[in-house]
Amino acid sequence: MNKCVQDISVALLLAGCVTSKALEPDAQLSQLGHTAWRIRDGAFSGAVNDVTQTADGFLWIATDNGLLKYDGVRFSPVGSGTILALEAARDGSLWFGTGQSLFQMNHGQVEKIGGPEVHVNSIRQDANGTIWFTRSRTNPRNPGPLCKVAAKAIHCLTAADGLALPYAEALAVDTRGDLWVASSSQLLRGEAGVFKEFPHPELNAAATSNGIESLTPRAGGGILVGITRSGPGLGLQSLQDGLWHDAYASPTRSSNWSVTATLVDRDGVVWVGTSDQGLFRVRHDGVDHFAETDGLSGNAISSLHEDREGNIWVGTKKGLDRFRNLAVKTFSTTEGLGSDSVHSVTAAAQGGVWIGNKGSLTALRDGKMVNYLPKSGLPGQRVTALLEDHANRLWVGVDADVYILEHGHFTRVTDSEGHSTGAAVSIVEDTEHNIWVLASRRPYVLFRLTPKSHLLEEQPLIVSPEAIAADPAGGLFLDGGMHGAPLVHYEQGRLETWAAKTILKRTTFAFSKDGSRWASTSSGVELLEQQGSRFLDTTNGLPCNHVFSVLFDQAENLWAYSECGLISISNSELSRFKADSRYSIKSHLFDIFDGALPNGADFAPRATRSADGRLWFANGTDLQEIDPGRVQLTAAAFNVQIEAIVARHVEQPAVTGMKLPALTQDVDLKYTAPALAVPERLRFRYRLDGHDQEWQDATRLRDAFYTDLKPGDYTFRVVSGDADGNWSHEEGRFSFTILPAWYQTKTFLIACLVSGSLLSLFIYRLRIRQVRGEAQARYEERLDERTRIAREIHDTLLQTIQGSKMLADTALVQMSTLDPAQARMQMLSTWLGNAMEEGRTALRSLRTPVIEQQSLETLIQDALDDCAMSGKITTDMKTVGEPTSMSICVREEVYRIGYEAINNACLHSEGSHLEVVLSYGDPFELRVKDDGTGIDSEFVNKGRLGHYGLAGMRERARFLKANLTLNSSPGNGTEVLLRVPRSSLMENARLSLWARFARLIRGE
Repeated sequence: MNKCVQDISVALLLAGCVTSKALEPDAQLSQLGHTAWRIRDGAFSGAVNDVTQTADGFLWIATDNGLLKYDGVRFSPVGSGTILALEAARDGSLWFGTGQSLFQMNHGQVEKIGGPEVHVNSIRQDANGTIWFTRSRTNPRNPGPLCKVAAKAIHCLTAADGLALPYAEALAVDTRGDLWVASSSQLLRGEAGVFKEFPHPELNAAATSNGIESLTPRAGGGILVGITRSGPGLGLQSLQDGLWHDAYASPTRSSNWSVTATLVDRDGVVWVGTSDQGLFRVRHDGVDHFAETDGLSGNAISSLHEDREGNIWVGTKKGLDRFRNLAVKTFSTTEGLGSDSVHSVTAAAQGGVWIGNKGSLTALRDGKMVNYLPKSGLPGQRVTALLEDHANRLWVGVDADVYILEHGHFTRVTDSEGHSTGAAVSIVEDTEHNIWVLASRRPYVLFRLTPKSHLLEEQPLIVSPEAIAADPAGGLFLDGGMHGAPLVHYEQGRLETWAAKTILKRTTFAFSKDGSRWASTSSGVELLEQQGSRFLDTTNGLPCNHVFSVLFDQAENLWAYSECGLISISNSELSRFKADSRYSIKSHLFDIFDGALPNGADFAPRATRSADGRLWFANGTDLQEIDPGRVQLTAAAFNVQIEAIVARHVEQPAVTGMKLPALTQDVDLKYTAPALAVPERLRFRYRLDGHDQEWQDATRLRDAFYTDLKPGDYTFRVVSGDADGNWSHEEGRFSFTILPAWYQTKTFLIACLVSGSLLSLFIYRLRIRQVRGEAQARYEERLDERTRIAREIHDTLLQTIQGSKMLADTALVQMSTLDPAQARMQMLSTWLGNAMEEGRTALRSLRTPVIEQQSLETLIQDALDDCAMSGKITTDMKTVGEPTSMSICVREEVYRIGYEAINNACLHSEGSHLEVVLSYGDPFELRVKDDGTGIDSEFVNKGRLGHYGLAGMRERARFLKANLTLNSSPGNGTEVLLRVPRSSLMENARLSLWARFARLIRGE
């Protein structure tokens, strides 16, 4: 068996075993998945005229009311008007014809083919890629029923080209590349440009109407001809080697059909659409019929198409239908069962299965059913448990008895007293060929029939079983879990407990070749072990917990018929679970979309494996079957397309690079992927780069909504996957930009940031200036007070001291040198003089010039005058440039530096001349130079110990952000130079607007 069947692992199946095939040829139409979209239900409007599929996977439907694009979920209108014919070209483009023109659609762009007005009936592409079409309206200026497209122009063939037809309807290209073209009554084949007619007498009699409607080449070289008239030589005809004959004469006569459409699928099965009888399907073993009474959208069929996934699409005048494979096949009364009440099924040694039903026992073999009914020998009404023993005898529970069916006859089997057993719940055979019957007698009783006996013997047990199973290793398992009893193993009279007491009912048992034993329960699949049991449930990856039955296929993969569907678990996954009970298995679920209709059944066996490897399940109503060897899983679709974007309530095609208007916040991104068989399984995940940090969760929705987008660049990415979590590697991508409003631009934001920073700095500097102003006001108040005190001292204390000195000096003049008081008086005069000097010094420190009273020049001159009063040094002051007023604070600091320099020169330089120069430029300079003995370099750098004059000068210079230098050497005098930048010093300088703004920012 194929490796992909042996290991049903989803990854392996998807990677290497997924192929597209035709619909199951052995299945009847009623066993295929069928979906109908009806016009009356609002699926779309307009009768269907043609159906095709383009290379990108999308289905296209031509209707009387426009062209539709279908992705498996949505019918999207693409054009309006009546569309008559379709053809999907190999280059991916779509050709479609109307009653007036021929069009080509490529990448969403539609182009009309230039030429005369044409009424297109059929379009086909030949082996060379040339597009051909037939038309029914011709005129003398442009005759010809068959036309081709060359260089975007139409060229039609006429009688001069050997095509003597007034018009043409059907068109086909056979496997040799030859063209077949037909009117209603004539069929021609074009080979190497030469057309040969194949006349048919019955067709010639219908030259005006109801003639050839469809042409379908066959692989063997012949061609099927569909004729809309029924009768001898009409209906569905076959032309083979130049000879006409009915396509099918047995078991049905195809000449009785009014054929409008034909199709040969990839398995060679013929599909026939009719004008009034619906759909026919010709299988190797019979003919299926499916009409409006069976659920078809309409009986008048216009087109048939097989897509790449193997689905068959049927276009009717009332809608559209799809037929698809179902992995799980259902058998019911429609397929021939006696009734819909299937509660047991068992394999037959000769092939096929036996089915226990209400009112019938059915043998199903090779697709044929034989029903044993009460009127044909069934000894009762209700068939319960079944068993085919080693001798190929069928044990059958019927009503309250057990029978053996052998050679077509039912033989009743009773207990040792000749009584009925009761309704047989389960019948099994152990390795020693003992037959065990579990029957319902309130409570259940267990019977045994040994190979040497002919009567069932009741077995005395200390347990009350509700289910039994024969152990392939010998013995019997008895389960009475619903009564709180343990699972026990019974062999040769010995009972052995295998599992603890439980209230779980084990419905079926499955035994693997490796010796492991499994059971189905309502809490998952139980792995039975002698010391206990373990459960494989949803915590270990099982899709659901309630399991009705379990069994192994030929490759030892476990199949669990559960409430959510039919679950397949590979043998390798089971081995991993047995090794580690915490392991999360990988499985595949065949659910309702695969045809699974799981439910419980009342009698055993509930599941079986037939000789050909097929698995069968009874669900209480129908019989279901799956063939593990033919399982096909639908792979994830790869052709993800982002179709449109809705922004500000306007839908636009999604064109990469598009720009959305400013203030766009809400967008709806529409995407899709063509999945025509089971679109419900398709999953999507997406992310918006520029907004999302990670992929959004898988969803079936085909829209992505965003409500809080900001201006910027975005890239939307989406991938598709299936329900098993297998994702495609190809992404659909769409990039777009949301433009910013003027106030959302980076320039505006930067301008706001800069303006805010400048405003904050301006406010800060303004506050600093305000604080400085307040400090200046307080300082001026203190200066006024100090000036007042200095004036009071000058007018009172110094005047008194000066007057006292004058009196002392007068007394000295009048006193003789011999007067003993002269020395004392001289000392008094000296003290009074010193007091006056100290008073003046104090006054100078108290008095700070006020801007309205004294300038810097006056203050410096006063200091020089005080120095000159000592009589030891001459002074001189020069002013260079136009004096400019200074703020009081700055002027005082400059004055204090100058005064200190002048005072030091007067007291310590021992020079004869002192010069001061005031230069009003940029920078402002104050130069104090003497011709004295100079200052030692050590004192220039560090100052004199205990004296702080130089240190104070430097501190004041730093406060002014000025440059102070002292140039001095012994014997060469001393020069003190102060440089203050004009922009920061001057108060009333005529500065530019920008300079004044800068000073404001700096807080000056």
